[in-house]
Amino acid sequence: MHFTFLGSAGALPARDRDTTSIVFVGDGDAVLIDCGGSPMQKLLRAGVTRDALRRVIITHMHTDHAYGLPSLVETLYLLGRKAPLRLACREEHEQPLRTLLGVFRQLERPGIFPIVWELVPAREGFALPALGSFAVSSSPNAHGSMPNVAVRLEAAGRPTVVYSSDTEPCDAVTALARGAHTLIHEATFSARRLERFGVHSTAAEAGRIAAQAGVARLILAHIDVAHHGELDAHRDEARAHFAGEVEVAQELVPYPL
Repeated sequence: MHFTFLGSAGALPARDRDTTSIVFVGDGDAVLIDCGGSPMQKLLRAGVTRDALRRVIITHMHTDHAYGLPSLVETLYLLGRKAPLRLACREEHEQPLRTLLGVFRQLERPGIFPIVWELVPAREGFALPALGSFAVSSSPNAHGSMPNVAVRLEAAGRPTVVYSSDTEPCDAVTALARGAHTLIHEATFSARRLERFGVHSTAAEAGRIAAQAGVARLILAHIDVAHHGELDAHRDEARAHFAGEVEVAQELVPYPL
């Protein structure tokens, strides 16, 4: 069992990093969190086959987190998938996602596999229905006016992982991460630069949140392209506030669970 970053950049991809997306691979099944470009090709590289993908979670409706969904659905259909695919999203985002898929008439196509919608309320610790290797729960985070969720994944006898998604420092994310081994936290910007935008976190803030949550490991993700040339400094910025293990996400490298 493992998880793999299919992307780790912010809204802008770069030559060596794509927009942030993570797949969790269990015993014959997988959960995908957010969906960037060329998703099926990256899933295959991560060891995920057509029918292994059981659930897709779209954390929020910003382009870099959802734009690959029609490509994924189309590819699974062309590969001959018949098994249902669960699609989890905030309640507010069901209709926008239906509209996105509707542009390509995917929901009405003859022979399309069933898509089972799982609507996530703005409630801390909300548990999705049991499915496969991973127990999944969520809490709302703080991403400006955009409804969004952080996600916690647990598997029996394995380290628990929490992904913040896009967020400012948020008590609900800290609470969701308590008792987890690994926190994947966005670190879009740096405290070294004062021109940062709001509704995101710096590497320093990610470090403080990891310390408050008491996790063992912090992985920095969703890093703005302006910082891709200074990733060591980004990591060190977080380390100044967190005594545990800190690293910058590596793409298409399996992280064992």
